[in-house]
Amino acid sequence: MLHRRIPAVLSLIAVLNGGWLQRAEQEPILRLDAPLVLLNVTVTGGDGRYLSKLEERDFTILEDGRPQPIAHFSAEETPFAVAILLDVSGSMERMLRIARAAARGFVQGLREDDVFALYAFATQFAQIQPFGSYPEIEPEVWSLKAEGYTALYDCLVSAARDLAARPEKRRAILLLSDGADTASRASLEDALREALAASVTIYAVDLMDEASASPAEVLRARSALRALSEQTGGRYIRDPGGAQMDATFRAIVQELGHQYTLGYYPPLERRDGRWHRIEVRVARPGVTVRTRRGYYAPRG
Repeated sequence: MLHRRIPAVLSLIAVLNGGWLQRAEQEPILRLDAPLVLLNVTVTGGDGRYLSKLEERDFTILEDGRPQPIAHFSAEETPFAVAILLDVSGSMERMLRIARAAARGFVQGLREDDVFALYAFATQFAQIQPFGSYPEIEPEVWSLKAEGYTALYDCLVSAARDLAARPEKRRAILLLSDGADTASRASLEDALREALAASVTIYAVDLMDEASASPAEVLRARSALRALSEQTGGRYIRDPGGAQMDATFRAIVQELGHQYTLGYYPPLERRDGRWHRIEVRVARPGVTVRTRRGYYAPRG
């Protein structure tokens, strides 16, 4: 039986569609405060298949071009936690049906031990379904209407913080949106900082309705979605319709289950509050390696 949270969901529908509550003040953006930097790494061969049975000695981690000793290595297939972010703002009016179907299709492809939470955002945002293993999304999602502005980055910040508290080392966000943020207090950089601090991989599904947006708006929104996915080691997905959508989501589930998890302790002198570039290399010819591109160090 699905987890039921009727009062909370009804309140959410009123907030998202009516806009009668003020959005809570955003807490200050947090930075990475744990000394261990975790990296979820996807490795594929020239044929696009995931490479398994790699060992710790096959990997090299570089921070700002300098090799770092590997302090943590995990290669086993393991459950993951994913936050699904559903855009129900006014700009999604023509695409909301596709977005809801995409969320449902993704959930139906999860494995028994994987957990997900479902968030919806418009002018405000809220968590509709808490983290857990469910066979379906809450049916109240189908009652949500596309209205209001878009607090995409605020919702990303909140979901990343929730994921940071999860025990799973493999964490992801599936973002179903047109990418046009119009209401957040947080910025794109804030959202990226929070996702990187939580070791979250973002898979951004572009649902832009080009007929209702200017070329400049389309470019700006798509640039944001690409930045969120590429900087965190995820994937930017465009036009996910029909069988293609189902195949793409199955590939994401497979990818999250077959990642390698590596960790290292950066030098103490790097605790300077700045961006530090990360590169992971694999000692195999013709492979593609994908992981987050860096992190923001804490100060002091």
